[in-house]
Amino acid sequence: MITIKELEHLAVLSRIELAEEDKKSLIKEFDSILAYVDQLKKVKVSTAAEDRVGAVKNVSRRDLAEPISKEDRDRLMAEAPEMVGEFVAVKKIIEQD
Repeated sequence: MITIKELEHLAVLSRIELAEEDKKSLIKEFDSILAYVDQLKKVKVSTAAEDRVGAVKNVSRRDLAEPISKEDRDRLMAEAPEMVGEFVAVKKIIEQD
């Protein structure tokens, strides 16, 4: 159970003012929250990655694409609206401060 002194200390740390009539109801709310946390502590959980629902797995495969010829590359690059050196120029979408 949280005491009034602990509640007042939390209020000072949080930089909030508490009215006297609110303190008792807040203590009840804190006690309810802490009781719920105690219940959660008793729950057995697995931390193994394969036991988690929706665990992310890295799926990889061999790249089967063949490198393109210089002629095909040049033909593709000729379709780009603007080039900077050997790279395709794109519009800036992120501003930096």
